Amino acid sequence: MWMRLGEVRRGRECIVPDVSRTYHFGSSGLNMNSYFQDTYFKKHSFNTLPYVELRDLDSLKKEPYEELITELLRRGTMLDHSQNPCEETFVPDTTGHTYLLFIQMNHHKDYTTWLQVAKCLRIWDLDGRGYHHGMWRLNIKSNPVLIVGVPFSQYS
Repeated sequence: MWMRLGEVRRGRECIVPDVSRTYHFGSSGLNMNSYFQDTYFKKHSFNTLPYVELRDLDSLKKEPYEELITELLRRGTMLDHSQNPCEETFVPDTTGHTYLLFIQMNHHKDYTTWLQVAKCLRIWDLDGRGYHHGMWRLNIKSNPVLIVGVPFSQYS
């Protein structure tokens, strides 16, 4: 079940929802303490809706997904890289626009810049995971945002 490990993934990827439907509730144990639980996990988004309709599942298959990513990259607007991604105004207050952010990523385990950006966005920032060919896809303010690792990603 530890899909973050390459030897378990064997080239496979997990489909990850934009908002987690799981919640880390263990406040103590071998890998956790109550301080870390309170300061880290309580700040993460969590979907509390019991019924969610999954749509467009065919678009998640390899070829349609690659076509979708190519289209998002083609029509995307570059975010202002001179601005601080920690600022609330970094992603404009629009709806339905695709935004692109290019970050440094020299090889498949180079997460230095990604972890800094993830911390700013208040998403998982303890290790690098959830990327597809060196690109993270998420929604911010109802806008698709693609974060592409350069030069590692095939999308760079």
